[in-house]
Amino acid sequence: IKESWCHFVYSKEAQKRYSKKTMTFAVKYYPTDIEYGKKLKEYLADTGKSVNSYLKELIKADLDSKGI
Repeated sequence: IKESWCHFVYSKEAQKRYSKKTMTFAVKYYPTDIEYGKKLKEYLADTGKSVNSYLKELIKADLDSKGI
């Protein structure tokens, strides 16, 4: 018997159920606006924020300001 540091058992079905409860969005920068992608990457490196948390903060603030 092989010992493992992880006590969780991976279940493909459980992962499928969990994935149905999530949403994924993507951002792609093209050559015409790549400068903003570079600025974002630099800002995140400087602040230590993750892309995910930063974008969620921006989206929440924007939607809240619009009363949505």
